[in-house]
Amino acid sequence: MNPSRVLRWHYIAAAALVGHCAATSLNANAWWYGTGLFIASLLFLVALVRDIVAANRVCQAALDEAARTDRAARMRAWQHRQRAEIDGCCERWWTSAGAEHDSAHCTRKDQAA
Repeated sequence: MNPSRVLRWHYIAAAALVGHCAATSLNANAWWYGTGLFIASLLFLVALVRDIVAANRVCQAALDEAARTDRAARMRAWQHRQRAEIDGCCERWWTSAGAEHDSAHCTRKDQAA
């Protein structure tokens, strides 16, 4: 089981236990203890929410990095294909790099000399 999930379940259990102690203290007219325990149970719930938000940020950062890596790899592959297509046609392939290059209608000016 994931350690983060175990910690989250412990936060929930601790909040429930401390909340129960707060309710019992309030029923016994110990309002000072009941209020303090109620605030402590809310702190456990805040810790739970912070843990979930932090885990989601880490997960989203990993997904963003994977998307950037994939995009860069696709761009390199596209550039390689473009260079290979143009390089076989013209000596000066860089003049048309980034534009559509139709090898069927290439004037082959560089190879005519």
